[in-house]
Amino acid sequence: MEIMHLFNAVVLNHFGQTYDVSLNWIAQIIEWLISGIGIVGVGIIVFSLLLKVIVLPFDIYQRITMRKQNNKMQENQEKMEKLQKQYANDKEKYNQKVMEMYKENGISMFSSCLPMILSMIVFIAAIGGFNSYAKYANIQNYNSFVNTYNEKIEEFAPELSDEGTNVDFAWKTETDEAGNQIQYGEFTVRNADNLVYLTVRSEKDYTTESKEAWNAYVSSVLKYEVKDSAGKQVKAQYNADVDATFAQYSQLTKTGDVDTDEKTVQNFYHELAREAVRKDYEENSFDRVGFLWIKNVWNVDAVYEHPITEHAKMMEPVKNLFSAESRFNVNGTLVSFYDVQAMDASPYKDTSFKEITTNLKDGKEAPNGYFIMIVLSIGTILLQQFISMRSQKAQNKYSSVDGQQAATQKTTMIIMTVMFGIFSFMYSAAFSIYMVVSSIFSLGSTMLINKLVDVSMSKKEEKAMQEKFNRTLPGQNKDEDKKEKKEKKNKQNKQDKQDKQQDKQDNKKN
Repeated sequence: MEIMHLFNAVVLNHFGQTYDVSLNWIAQIIEWLISGIGIVGVGIIVFSLLLKVIVLPFDIYQRITMRKQNNKMQENQEKMEKLQKQYANDKEKYNQKVMEMYKENGISMFSSCLPMILSMIVFIAAIGGFNSYAKYANIQNYNSFVNTYNEKIEEFAPELSDEGTNVDFAWKTETDEAGNQIQYGEFTVRNADNLVYLTVRSEKDYTTESKEAWNAYVSSVLKYEVKDSAGKQVKAQYNADVDATFAQYSQLTKTGDVDTDEKTVQNFYHELAREAVRKDYEENSFDRVGFLWIKNVWNVDAVYEHPITEHAKMMEPVKNLFSAESRFNVNGTLVSFYDVQAMDASPYKDTSFKEITTNLKDGKEAPNGYFIMIVLSIGTILLQQFISMRSQKAQNKYSSVDGQQAATQKTTMIIMTVMFGIFSFMYSAAFSIYMVVSSIFSLGSTMLINKLVDVSMSKKEEKAMQEKFNRTLPGQNKDEDKKEKKEKKNKQNKQDKQDKQQDKQDNKKN
């Protein structure tokens, strides 16, 4: 077949280099788990469990301590009630006596603070990790659409290795916006069997050296590796032959009007690329970012949110990354995004986004979820807070003279539930999954630890009662028991005496 004559051609969309959003170290762990497991939601669950296992020893210590403190408070219930009645009108005095009682019985209200602080640090780190990976995952998903679009256009273009591919070079001139004449070189890469050909700018005629020289140059341009003397990234332009396309596809109707026929051909190739993107979305997008009923776990599980992230929201991390000083490794070469954007049809522009996602109506309009994960998140957190409050019932009852601590605990439970509910609406469904898994894990561990502590303390109480009973049996030594009672009575008398002296001093001051 003879080389086709390209009298009339149109430029086709072929978008520039795509980039990845950088990940922090926690997000890298998430990426490693998701890539290894292959299911996004399962990877998030495993990551959530991994974080809980890391802090589990501290969590166990905290819950055991809290349970023991609660049991000690119950053991001293009579004394606490006596103090509450005695100092009902003197909160300061009551608090002082309570602290003295705590010290005598080894009760510490601050022993569980460190594990709680550690858990909060892990929680904040998890938020940062999920936010970082959400930006990365949405950009990656969009980048796959860009690459699918480009690959469809490339199907019609020649490859340098194809038999019959020719490369021609010519010097050309153009007028810039200031009216200056600019000379540049241009390679034309074409093949008689292809309907699309390439034009590549160059400052040097490599065809005067060897076939390998221009072949290497054009290959590097196709891989976005070349910059011109002005520092701008050089990219190939894809052109479709109008007459050859009409001749090849009988479903296209030629009108004879040049503008109309060019638009018909241009839209024909673009529509093929858009359909390739739609097929990629329907077949692969859910596997990349979906889980259960949620089409994109990196967006909120809500009817007002959509599987395809809005352009402005998705581009925010890209804008932050692409500063004038930023350089990115592209196939081994450091390039500036703004240099690329100056000559390429950047895939991150609003017009590019609209073109690439033209046929993704379902992805841009369908609900991403139905608030289910948000409801589960709020519900499990509320249940966790309720169980925790119940396990500290004695502490809350006697921590203040008027029982204000119990009311404060209820208020805290409501505030925490509302706060995490707001988080569920602010952050991605992946974060809600994390919260549900963490809450269920905490509920299970709390109930198990409380049960084990109660069993352990019951055994100790039974042993102590048995020993006391044994001392009262005939032939057993009763002196120790009498001595213990005497010491306890003396201690109580001493404490009562100190209380009376303190009351007298307080009355004198008043």
